[in-house]
Amino acid sequence: MERTRARITYTLIGGTLCLAAWAATAMPRRATTIPTVDPPTPTQPHTQPQVSIPKAPPRVEVIFALDTTGSMSGMIDGAKRKIWSLAQYIANGQPKPEVRIGLVAYRDRGDAYVTRFYDLSDDLDAVFAHLESFQADGGGDGPEDVNRALSDAINRGTWSEGQNVLKMIYLVGDAPPHDDYADAPDSRALAKRAHDKGIHINTIRCGVDTTTQVAFSRIAGLASGEFASIDQSGGVKAVSTPYDEKMAALNAKLMGTAIGYGAGRAEVARKVAASLAAPAATNADRASYFGVRGGAVGGEGDLVADVASGKAKADSVPVEALPAAVAAMPAPARTAYVAEKAREREEVSRDIKRLAEERNAYIKKNKKSGDDSFDGAVQSTMKRQAKEAGLDL
Repeated sequence: MERTRARITYTLIGGTLCLAAWAATAMPRRATTIPTVDPPTPTQPHTQPQVSIPKAPPRVEVIFALDTTGSMSGMIDGAKRKIWSLAQYIANGQPKPEVRIGLVAYRDRGDAYVTRFYDLSDDLDAVFAHLESFQADGGGDGPEDVNRALSDAINRGTWSEGQNVLKMIYLVGDAPPHDDYADAPDSRALAKRAHDKGIHINTIRCGVDTTTQVAFSRIAGLASGEFASIDQSGGVKAVSTPYDEKMAALNAKLMGTAIGYGAGRAEVARKVAASLAAPAATNADRASYFGVRGGAVGGEGDLVADVASGKAKADSVPVEALPAAVAAMPAPARTAYVAEKAREREEVSRDIKRLAEERNAYIKKNKKSGDDSFDGAVQSTMKRQAKEAGLDL
């Protein structure tokens, strides 16, 4: 009996275990999930927003130190004829440069003056007026006070700083310096000072004096410049073109768009009158320069230019600061009148640029090789030295 019960008990237990095993295999298995970790997102480096800073245009700064003693009359007259063409030559450079020109007239102790200094300026009308005032006189006694002229140009000139500034002095004369003046620096020391300030001294000897050649060559060598020799007269040739009269007429129309006002009113009128009195070829060169540069007159005081730049408003300028004809207009009419002058200026400037290209091509085609003139010597040295300021002439 006991055996029978045990057998039944084992049978029940075994059956239960089998049923449990079957249930375990019959039930669907839950998938084992292995937790995953996303790979870290790479952190992007923080960058500052890029700010584009416009590159400053190249600048060309030139001071002409000119011997104005009696023997230099031909050279002075030639410089007067060529100052605008030289300015245009620089202004046509690429990229478009800013241009500043200064002047030093020099003679010697005991003459009417030793030097007359005119600082670097972008007002080429004023530079032309100063040059027009130069008259050749005095001298005749050998060396001149070249060193005083160099000292004025180097030390008094308001030269700009920067990597893209071409700084040049052109020393033009027919006599050597007075290195025997004990109370003044000699030419060697001045040339070295110019070199230290990044100023090239290019020397142009007029005539055939050998002592001048030696001294001028030494100055140029010490100041990273070049020496040139030209005819005593300056070798400047008057080149007339079929375009001169038309260009001179366009120059007159361009200046007719200027409205002098305020403190500059009389100065604008003087510049216009001085230009109209110049020869046709000179006015053609002037028109070509302003065709590249823009504007109608140099310096301050032109209402049309000031309105265009936002410096002034035509309807808010005090009537007493205006020319009588403009002052008599109602404020809205003044605004319209200035706008009309601006449109006229733009149209004339387009005509000047077109005709200037034809005129310049004509001059280039008819220019003789081996030009040893004042302007030829200046252009050739400028072209070579301009590259250091990133400028192609």
